Amino acid sequence: MSEMKPREKAFDEAFCSSCGETIKKEAEICPKCGVRQRRVGGSSMESQNWLTCLLLCVFLGYFGAHRFYAGKIGTGVLMLLTGGGCGIWWLIDLIMILTEKFADSAGNVISRNG
Repeated sequence: MSEMKPREKAFDEAFCSSCGETIKKEAEICPKCGVRQRRVGGSSMESQNWLTCLLLCVFLGYFGAHRFYAGKIGTGVLMLLTGGGCGIWWLIDLIMILTEKFADSAGNVISRNG
């Protein structure tokens, strides 16, 4: 089996909403699959607000509120049903948000700089 490498992108890049390929943030169309990218607030696939995500995690993390906010509905429901993975999953997510390693459903890292 080949080893899966985590997908990485530069500050001026994003992931295609269709195929997941790394593309420039300002690209309107993915060069690999040809799908037009969603536009949010004038730039494609902007990340969510870091402070909002952090506060949701701190106060409602056991219920997965920060995951719902980031568009990760499936894992949000799992956190809701398991009490944040008995607190362990919640703590891991909190650390990931604080260290700016937590990503939204499109693969964009939620960071202080947006």
